[in-house]
Amino acid sequence: MPESKLKIGVIGLGRIGWQFHCEAIAKHREFELVGVADPLRDRCAEAERAYHCAAFTDYRQLLKLPGLQVVTIAAPTHLHRPMALAALDRGLHVMLEKPMAATAAEGAAILRSAQARGRLLTVYQPQRAAAFFQHLCRLINAGKIGTVYHARQGMFGFARRNDWQALRKFGGGMLNNYGAHALDLVLQLVGYDVQRVFCQLRRVASLGDADDVVKIVIETKRGLIGETDINQACAQRLYELEVIGTTGVIILQAGTFHIRYFAKSALKPKRLNASLAAAQRQYPHEGLPFKEEHIPVNQRYAVDVYHDLARAIRTGKKPLVDPREPLAVLRLIEQCRRNAQRIRATPL
Repeated sequence: MPESKLKIGVIGLGRIGWQFHCEAIAKHREFELVGVADPLRDRCAEAERAYHCAAFTDYRQLLKLPGLQVVTIAAPTHLHRPMALAALDRGLHVMLEKPMAATAAEGAAILRSAQARGRLLTVYQPQRAAAFFQHLCRLINAGKIGTVYHARQGMFGFARRNDWQALRKFGGGMLNNYGAHALDLVLQLVGYDVQRVFCQLRRVASLGDADDVVKIVIETKRGLIGETDINQACAQRLYELEVIGTTGVIILQAGTFHIRYFAKSALKPKRLNASLAAAQRQYPHEGLPFKEEHIPVNQRYAVDVYHDLARAIRTGKKPLVDPREPLAVLRLIEQCRRNAQRIRATPL
């Protein structure tokens, strides 16, 4: 006999709440969208027409809806803490949009509440679930590029940001917004044991007071390097994702992985020459038979985040995104902000 659908609500009917969460839930065989909340009445009316669900301008009324089991919070970041705590107080499971909260302290408070109440808490990190990242992890685990010691991700574009994400008072800026994506992936690749951070923040094209250009370099305690370039004032997409290992590299470009690697068995015996005279006045050269592969991203590797959420709720097992990981991202974001000290202005 099939399991009954989990009754879920969505708080926040803006871009991601409406265009992804509501749409994905409405089509999902494991969930029933029973209610939504948004302070704008026209958005509530639109949801009632589209999804035939209850709609409230006060999210607290949604949380009281009989039978509600789960809530997705897709409201602006500075509202996550009060909304999540209220939901957990009602005994609901919670999925938060990224970033998890406005500050690490607020994120930690949400996590403590979930743990104390025995409720599932997770964070929607779409790039973690995306086919390209899941495929990348498989390629790395196959061992062709050896041990990873350097990874970097770039997010480039040009947009004169003029919405709430352009304002610091609402938790806007690319460090918070796209940094929550990029740093999540970089930490997954090089590890969470960060010991040193460099960060520069700049405002170039944004119409608000928050950063739209971000450069981050981190070093872990094991000496691994992670880099992030986020630039929303750039005329060209410079790179996407690059991973360097001891025996090869993986470069993601336009939906295809380009892999270049060699087999360690192909290395010929070689001795160190500690003298100051190079043999035959030659520069060191290997002449290795490098292998190259060009592999399109396999879209079947993408993780269905709502199937993963249902599985975690029903089995008690960990979701794809353990909430301690986005909390670590928040702490790293705060380290980056302290290191940067200020937002440099280079206006158009």
